[in-house]
Amino acid sequence: MSTLKRKSSVALIIGIIMMLLLIPIWYMMVAPFMMVSELEKLDLVTRYEGTLEYLSELWSVPILITVHVYVEEVKGENIILKMETNTTYMNITLPHVSGNSTYVFNKFTRENVMDASEADRPREGYDNFYPLHLKAGEDIPNAWIENLNTTATLEFKESIVEEGVTLHKYLAEKIITKENMYVAGIGIRNVTLTATKNILIEPLSGLWVYTENETLYMRDVLGQLNYAEYHSTDEAKAEGLATAKAAYDGMQLLELYVPMILGIIIIVLTIALVYNLRRLKTKCHQNQSPKSPASK
Repeated sequence: MSTLKRKSSVALIIGIIMMLLLIPIWYMMVAPFMMVSELEKLDLVTRYEGTLEYLSELWSVPILITVHVYVEEVKGENIILKMETNTTYMNITLPHVSGNSTYVFNKFTRENVMDASEADRPREGYDNFYPLHLKAGEDIPNAWIENLNTTATLEFKESIVEEGVTLHKYLAEKIITKENMYVAGIGIRNVTLTATKNILIEPLSGLWVYTENETLYMRDVLGQLNYAEYHSTDEAKAEGLATAKAAYDGMQLLELYVPMILGIIIIVLTIALVYNLRRLKTKCHQNQSPKSPASK
């Protein structure tokens, strides 16, 4: 019985050591791998609605934008992302504001890969995906603004709760000037482009949830030329919130509950080891104690 207890104590020690090693391995290797594996399977459709104006309301129409985003290929640490955009007015496609784009981003840093040959044009910074564990009150620098082909800072505005999901609201605004730009129907102009982007992100997973409002103004010295405004549809917003809730729950499972379970196992094994060692110590003392005269 004493030999069995010693063997079980050794087994318990080995088990505790393995659990202690497994926790950092889980944090550094297993959990990140499971997170990026979800990015590699991305395939979603979202929609926006808004208004497109041309020449200061000379031509103004409501538009519906359907965007299909999916992973085309994974090459090492890079994910090649296709984005198919179809903008319609009364079910008629508007080709000048529709088209396909190819993004390439690093699945670990989540930033666009600037020199990726597979991308349709150079991009940098964060777009579509943002850093993990975003903190309230902190901005997100280096966010990509597709409308202007440049980066800006997403400024933190507030934390809100929708459908039981905590979200962070961010706003970016960028103004650039382009000289000798061709404007359809007008000709060559020096124009000022102003883009705003108001989005909501689930902070734990860094997942974009929906766009509250996004605009693009084009002006010259005489005034507004073109204007576009759009936001996520109610259906897209509801889908985004459901996805954000699932992403949050998944992150909690990976980063909190699994390590917590491993910690509980360590505690149970430690208690069992202490109990075993105490019984061995008691048995050892009994064996070493002198026999009484009556037993001689």
